[in-house]
This record gives sequence, C-alpha cells and structure tokens, in this order.
Amino acid sequence: MIGDTLDVTMEKPVYGGDCLAHHAGQAIFVPFVIPGERATITIREEKRKFARGELLTLQQSSPMRVEPRCVHFGQCGGCHFQHMDSAGQLSSKQTILAEALQRAGVQTAVPIQTLSAEPWAYRNRVRFAVQLGVDGNTFHLGYRARSSRQIIAVTECPIAAPILQQSAGNVAQALLSSNGLQAIEEIEAMTTPGEDAVLVTLLADTQQEATRLGPMLPGILQQAGGAICGIAVAVRNVDDQMRIVARAGEAALHYVVGATEYSVPSGAFFQGNRWLLEPFRDWVTREAQGETAWDLYAGVGFFAQVLEQRFASVVAVEAADPSFAILQHSLRNPPSRAVHATTVEFLELNRLQREPAPDWIVLDPPRAGLEAKTCALLNAIHAPRMTYVSCDPITMARDLKALTEERFQIDSLLLVDLFPQTFHFESVVQLSRRR
Repeated sequence: MIGDTLDVTMEKPVYGGDCLAHHAGQAIFVPFVIPGERATITIREEKRKFARGELLTLQQSSPMRVEPRCVHFGQCGGCHFQHMDSAGQLSSKQTILAEALQRAGVQTAVPIQTLSAEPWAYRNRVRFAVQLGVDGNTFHLGYRARSSRQIIAVTECPIAAPILQQSAGNVAQALLSSNGLQAIEEIEAMTTPGEDAVLVTLLADTQQEATRLGPMLPGILQQAGGAICGIAVAVRNVDDQMRIVARAGEAALHYVVGATEYSVPSGAFFQGNRWLLEPFRDWVTREAQGETAWDLYAGVGFFAQVLEQRFASVVAVEAADPSFAILQHSLRNPPSRAVHATTVEFLELNRLQREPAPDWIVLDPPRAGLEAKTCALLNAIHAPRMTYVSCDPITMARDLKALTEERFQIDSLLLVDLFPQTFHFESVVQLSRRR
C-alpha cells in the first residue's frame, strides 16, 4: 500500500529510467537505482498490476554507482542516469533494447553493437522554461520537475554546451529590460559544435504576444550580443510544432558535420549530440550505394545530403514546413528532389503510380514510429535494402516485427548513446530483403 516501506533487490532496467523489483509477486518500478542493488524503498503510487516506489536508503550499492555531477539531479526531469557510470548506462540500454525486441517477437541473431562518445556538454540544443519573479524585476530559467509541470530553476546543466544557458540568460535579461519577458513561455537555444554561433527561438504565450514582440527582436538581439546570430519568436500550432511569427538576424544556424554544412532554421528538427553527429550519420549511410535512394522523414536533409554522394538521385520526403523549406534547397544533384508530404502519403502515391523500387531506403520516423499502413507499404515496395533509425526501442521493435515477418531480415543492429545521462538512445537497424 502507499506509504509502505519495503526492502527489495533491483532486478533490471526498464525503458523510462526506472529499475524493476518484485515484492510479494508485485512489480515495483523505482528510479535512481541500479540492477543488483539492495534498497529500502517506500511505495508512492499503486496500480492494479504494479506499484511505483522511491528510494529511501541503499543497503548494498552497485560498483557502477557514481556521484551525480549536476546539483539538480533527482529534482529536474531531464536526466535519469547520472548516478550510474557510462559503462553501466550503456549496458542498461543494451538490456532495454534486447528486451524490447524479444517482447515484440523480433527474431535476430546479430549482436547489439554500440556507439558512444563524451557523455557531458554534448547537447547542442536546449529549451528552458521561463518564470518571471513575483516582483516583475527578476526571472529564472529552468526545466520541468520530475513527474511534474513545476519549473525547477537551474543554475547549471552539465549535459548542455555551456554557451546555451549563458545565451538564454542574456536574451531573458534583454526581454526583461524591454518589458517582453512576461509574454514568453520558453526560450530555445541551439549552437554549433564549436559554440561559435547561437540561434535563439522564443516561444510566446499567444499569437498576439508574438506579434507584439516582433518589432522588439532587433533590439533584443543587439542587447543580448555574444555569439547569438539570430532570434525568432514563435507560437505553437495545432500539432504542437512551432510556427515562426517574426525574426531578426540570421534565419538559420549553419551547422557543419564533417565536410557537410547544414542550414538549421528555428523550429526545424536536428539531431542533438554535437560529439556524435558525424559517426552516427556515417554509420547510417556507410554501406548505402546504388542508383536511387529514398530518405523518408528527411528533416533538413541530415542523411540526404550524404546519400547524394552515393546515389545518382535521392528522393527526400518531409512533412514539417520549417524543415521542408530548407530541405528543398539542400539537394544538389538535379535528378534529386524533395517531396512535401507525409511518408504514408508518398508511399501510397508511389504504389498507385507503380514507380520502380529504390535501391535503398532510409527511415528516421518520430518517436511514434511507423504506422501499420506504412509498414505494409514498405513491405510491398520490394526495396533490397533499408536502414531504420529510431529514437524509441518500443515502437521500433513493433515496426520491425511487421517488417521482418513478411519481407526483411536484420543484418546489423547498433545502439547509439546519443543522450547520455538519460534513458533515451537511438538505434540503427540495417535490413535486407529476404531472397
């Protein structure tokens, strides 16, 4: 029952950041513990089939346990694994990925390979919630608290590039001086790998407030100074994406990965780990070659620009307006083209027109994964090779079950630790059509 104190042994990590234990046949999920640890916990929530607990004391700690680097760890909802060393985090994520595949019934004999890098100061983009002081003359930036909408004021964020918090603070101060801070819910900042430029996006409460802030942006940009190259104000649209209302300075961040330069505007998706982008991208595209490739869920062309070097033509498909606006100018080869559509719309049209199958397909869907219809259409296309990139092992495993049951086999499986200190990670699965 809620409030009970129990002694349990932690058994295994589960997706979401918790560890699983059992007591009297009941599953209990506990955060900030490590498999193998003996702990005294208290029950804080009870459901019909499971309970959630909180750590009180450790009776036996794991050799993987370390001191968290951030003073806000445990309160802030951003990080889940700072109490565990890097090797332990990677091992836990491998266990989670393997179990997700097993539970979905995905048959694979290939090992889970891993790709990782420096686990701190890696984030190239952060979004701070903004809270105005009760006196109207002060503010703090923060993240949402764990399991809450409450804002935790943060004085540091060791997983983010240091310039991001500094730049967001400078912009907030300029907004405060201009009587504009009360109109802002969040401040997003993105930087380049070398922290030599920062693009800032302000998320306004309403369209009216965003419109009011528009004329202020040049002055705010000048006052904030530093490495900030551009600033925009946006509102959320009906599908929770940002719609830009006004901007000042540069419209996009020029982000260089290896020998490739990307243009990343405010509101567009781009991968978030500045240390791993090049090896991650190169792994996804390393074996790809042929006449034609499709890049589905292409974003601003992170993979498509490299695929163009390997294929005579690339078809890059993207539905989000901010990303597509850049994507259509990113492709260099005349036979290549950008398509403004959802992936399922593109695949349905392709089937109706009975166009030839591509030599390679790259898929990088959002967290929700592929629709069942998308999997069916992909199975019907008969492409010889596919690369599936995923940020959610549960939805990926579901999709792989549908793809491998009918048409494809798994050739390799890579876990990319793109988000150290959190439970999130990317997976890259190479698939080939069965003969």
